Amino acid sequence: MAGRSRVAAIVNPAAGRRRGAELRARARDRLRQLFPGLTIEETEGPGHAAELARRCSGFELVIIVGGDGTVREVACGLVHSPADIAIVPVGSGNDFCRTLGIPADVDAACCVARDGAARVIDIARLVHDAGREPFVNAAGLGFDAQVVAETRRLSRLRGLPLYLAAVLRAVRRYECPVATIRTDGREWRQPVLLIAAANGRYYGGGMRIAPDALPDDGRLDVCIIDAVGRLTILRRLPRFVRGTHGKLPEVTFLRTPDLELEFARPVPLQLDGDLVDPPPSGRIRIEVVPRALRVVVPRAAQPARRPGQRRKARGAAGAAPQDSGPRRRRGYRWQTSLRVVE
Repeated sequence: MAGRSRVAAIVNPAAGRRRGAELRARARDRLRQLFPGLTIEETEGPGHAAELARRCSGFELVIIVGGDGTVREVACGLVHSPADIAIVPVGSGNDFCRTLGIPADVDAACCVARDGAARVIDIARLVHDAGREPFVNAAGLGFDAQVVAETRRLSRLRGLPLYLAAVLRAVRRYECPVATIRTDGREWRQPVLLIAAANGRYYGGGMRIAPDALPDDGRLDVCIIDAVGRLTILRRLPRFVRGTHGKLPEVTFLRTPDLELEFARPVPLQLDGDLVDPPPSGRIRIEVVPRALRVVVPRAAQPARRPGQRRKARGAAGAAPQDSGPRRRRGYRWQTSLRVVE
């Protein structure tokens, strides 16, 4: 990547919470050293990074100094562009960088922007009656989006500690919706805690929600968690952090290029850690956009391979689960189940 003459950096001045200012200053200084003549643009609010990205589409390299939300906005402006993008992670989660092997250290990430190699990856988009919204890492519907809402009320934490603290707040008031799910010619209806459609492996500041996901295989890894009780959520958290939740009875994985979801009422929705207004109709389609971005990654990082683990089957004939409602947990002498609402 060295020797590029037209390089721009898009900096999100709101990224990174309390440590963000220090990290952004380090990134600016290091990038100026590595890229003489660097053009630096600073975002002014939501949506501005996408506008700046479109302006920078003629540059050879566009460097993002921000978090997953900033990456998503820049991707919106550079889909199928010949420009390469590099990421210097200074956000509160930085989950997509984990999947790509981009180091969390600011100085090391700046060096990857100069010395790394471009990898062509997919993105995904959410389609509903109000339009289309691209994302790069993961879309979450239900409980995890409620958790994202709770993170906005916690200003002192970053990364995984922030997500776990928000879980403890969200679990007190969340109501599980009933989802109609359609994919691969099948349809079923069930109460859900959450549905996550992942292009990357991590979200929530390091939780391995989709441990086998690959961002360049043309498919999404979809994690569906049945409606469960509050105590079960808290007991299962370590499994989700480690990425060993695939064998739990309340967890189902799908791998598909697209799926359709329908809810009787709007449910909380997040894209790459940013809250998005849910469509009033409750109908959503999520689909892959293959080979949409060129992202600079470390040269030593090989494309991730899936381990040879088996995924939970839906029955011998591929039958979808019946709408039997949330499972009842034994041993609870008080009400611990989340309320299910149609």
